[in-house]
Amino acid sequence: MKNYGFVASGGGFRSFYTAGVLVWLKKHNVPLVHLTSTSSGNNIVLDYLLWDWAQEEMPPVLTKTHRLGFSDIFDVFSNFLGLQPALIPNGSHLFTVNKNKCRRSLLLDDPQRREILAAHLKTTRWDIMTTNLTERKSHSFNVNEILSSIDSDTLDRFMDVFIAGITTIPYFKAVKMDDDYYLEGGYTDNTPLRSLFEDPNVDEIIAVDFTDYDYHAELDKIYKKNVLVFALNSIEMNLLFNNIQWGLPNKAILAQATMINQLLEKIDQPSIEINGKTYYHKPLHILTPKNLESMTISLENMTAQKEYFKLGEQDIEASFDLKAITG
Repeated sequence: MKNYGFVASGGGFRSFYTAGVLVWLKKHNVPLVHLTSTSSGNNIVLDYLLWDWAQEEMPPVLTKTHRLGFSDIFDVFSNFLGLQPALIPNGSHLFTVNKNKCRRSLLLDDPQRREILAAHLKTTRWDIMTTNLTERKSHSFNVNEILSSIDSDTLDRFMDVFIAGITTIPYFKAVKMDDDYYLEGGYTDNTPLRSLFEDPNVDEIIAVDFTDYDYHAELDKIYKKNVLVFALNSIEMNLLFNNIQWGLPNKAILAQATMINQLLEKIDQPSIEINGKTYYHKPLHILTPKNLESMTISLENMTAQKEYFKLGEQDIEASFDLKAITG
């Protein structure tokens, strides 16, 4: 039986596509032994690990947000982040992530959910990728070590790491841990593959690449818009900039992963040691959905989350060979 690693990259609305993939894999009993995540992917993985796989049809928070229409679109932000505007805005950030509200909305105050999380962490490794801005480098946190026991102190530390992992500036205030500033991992590594390649318990890796996006057409569309909608144009340009900033580097990350596999195949070895780290050959299953939006200001697209979730389920069903699990 093969064991799989899964990468839940950041992606805003696109993370619902990732959720669709993850839910399908679980419903079809694909052995997922190691998960990595960053940005909104953190929410997807946490919800997955709080899910009572035997008794519930869907992960609990996803169940609440999956039904969304325009009338309750803002529940996404309440359920997934616990956002609140700054009491006295100073221009440095738009929102603060309230740790207590975020913890409650993620169901981490529920004793039964804590028990489920603890049980799942015994069989599933989870790494959260962040960016240490002070040190100017990526930093991966092992959640299993942080939550080796689940109590108020360890949950408080976990929430610091979790919130750091979803923090983008200038929207949110950077998180300070151990005197260093942390942001979401997407700034340095939006597809955290390294710890999966280092894990001998992982046989193959499943990930999503959102870079199949028509940046050219989107840029043309913004440039040609009427100057009378200046404010909306500015917002759309900022969303496109973020999409480019966090998305395009994935091409290089995935190319490096492919190169490691090709190198190992060339030398006919199952692993290689580089700078004291051992990397193992891992076949990659990369899903490449086309032209998914990370965020939208169009009222026509306010149900994108549900559509992306269904698309994720459909794409993984069409591309993944369940018979190969026992190969």
